[in-house]
Amino acid sequence: MTVMKAQEPDDNLARQEHYAHGYDSALTLKFHASRTAASHAAFFLPYLQPGMRLLDCGSGSGSITLGLAQIVAPAWVTGIDISEVEIERAEGRAAEEGVTNIHFEVGNLYKLAFPAQSFEAVFAHNVLEHVGEPIKALQEMHRVLKPGGVMGIRDVDMGGALLAPADELVHQYLTLLEAVWEGAGGHPRLGRRLRGLLHEAGFVDVAASASYEVYGDPERLRFISQIAASRCAEPDFVRQVVERGLADRERLEEIKGALQVWAERPDAFSAIAHCEVVGRKNKVEKTDS
Repeated sequence: MTVMKAQEPDDNLARQEHYAHGYDSALTLKFHASRTAASHAAFFLPYLQPGMRLLDCGSGSGSITLGLAQIVAPAWVTGIDISEVEIERAEGRAAEEGVTNIHFEVGNLYKLAFPAQSFEAVFAHNVLEHVGEPIKALQEMHRVLKPGGVMGIRDVDMGGALLAPADELVHQYLTLLEAVWEGAGGHPRLGRRLRGLLHEAGFVDVAASASYEVYGDPERLRFISQIAASRCAEPDFVRQVVERGLADRERLEEIKGALQVWAERPDAFSAIAHCEVVGRKNKVEKTDS
């Protein structure tokens, strides 16, 4: 299948972007692929209606995008991502599930290849937290949104992470995850800033909320601990941790083992904070230049 390119991600900002979690990591292949519109876009679904053309920015493998497409059908949904690999995965997923009102393209958030006022809705999940210049990306999303159109954003805030019991090695994994994330130019505590960022980018009627992804039963705990343990052995993560002097390989092996043991404890619990925000483009705005 040929990958369509909405915009070559070749301007200076896009070239500097680096996805901290990697496109072949357990976080991407297992965790991100398990997300759905019902579970991860619930805050935005009440604003959607059949017939609304929607743009999903940073659509990844399309697991959320497909659910959004079913809600706004018969209108078209366009999903963009900077990764050709993820676009190919998304196209395959759409074909498997028989969702036909959807199109995936390689795209650049800093230079969206769509005319102004092209969409009634724009969505982005766990995307701005990896973008070096969130305001520039939001301004582009604002440009392609129609007056009165609705924007939905959800991003993590690691400052709200909950962990029990207070295991030093498990906690160090979260510290390393944040450090590598920041080292790639990301913002692992962006969630709390979303409302302000949307106001700064020109959105109105901005309302914010927060929610947790909870790991409090054996199945969920094993799922998240296996992903974290796998990350501790993945070459790109190991290299970044070691090269930056954050920990050595032996310490990463200790953390990996601790994560696996922690998940089996009867008192184990974890919850990761996310912040959501919904805003609109002013109805009286003229066509953007």
